[in-house]
Amino acid sequence: VLITGGAGLIGSALARNLVTVGAQVIVIDDLSRGNLEFLADALPNISLQTFDLRDYQRCKEVIRGVDVVVHMASRVGGIKVYTNEAFSIMNDNILIDSNVLRAALHNGIKNFFYASSAHVYSMQNTIEGQKMTESNAYPADPLLSYGWAKLIMEKQLEYAADEFKDFSVAVARYIGIYGPNQDYGLQTGSVIPVFSHRAIKYPEISFSVWGDGEETRSYCFIDDAVDCTKMMIEKMDVQQMVGPYNVGSSDIIKIKEIAQKVVEISQKDITLEFDTS
Repeated sequence: VLITGGAGLIGSALARNLVTVGAQVIVIDDLSRGNLEFLADALPNISLQTFDLRDYQRCKEVIRGVDVVVHMASRVGGIKVYTNEAFSIMNDNILIDSNVLRAALHNGIKNFFYASSAHVYSMQNTIEGQKMTESNAYPADPLLSYGWAKLIMEKQLEYAADEFKDFSVAVARYIGIYGPNQDYGLQTGSVIPVFSHRAIKYPEISFSVWGDGEETRSYCFIDDAVDCTKMMIEKMDVQQMVGPYNVGSSDIIKIKEIAQKVVEISQKDITLEFDTS
């Protein structure tokens, strides 16, 4: 199994899991966000390739001779990165995705798993109280350029499976995956680790929440996401197109409720501040 972005949150958890069941694992990661510490215990049993997937020649050289490519790598960040660097995010991710897919097809890889995202859905599909189903991705209107790049790759994979009959594809739209090793940086991190970090550092830093806290999210623990990923990979043995499937929880929680929960667990006397600017 070859995992791009294999030193990231989901990729490293999958790599560690696969090593324990005897899989031979190759990880590609440029370590811009990934961390080898996430693979520490499994690293002796993993073949590591460190390079930038925007380099197509290197992709062709390395993405070969495996049973399945698990493509987790993408350029991601916090909401300000997505809004302030919209072109760069979209351009880089389209290039990365296309390079990995072309290399896999060039080298005759039979099974290709793709990590898509809930960002493919439009704001209209995420109104509180409505259950989000996979069909809600169309008509397409993602809020962020990141979501557009994910949808473009999903379509490329759909067309590739149609054109190349011995090429199987699985697409998982990950939604709010959280767990150990998540990024807690203010600009790049997700809500749960960022809030946890703020609680630990309080009162050295204030506990500020962007927005009014009424926004809703859905979170899924990393182990559950890995189990689902493995099921989808195995399904490609008998089904050419697996998904797209939402991989997440149906539970809904407000941002301010997460903040309150973190404060409660911290056992600190923390005053929440809401930045509505």
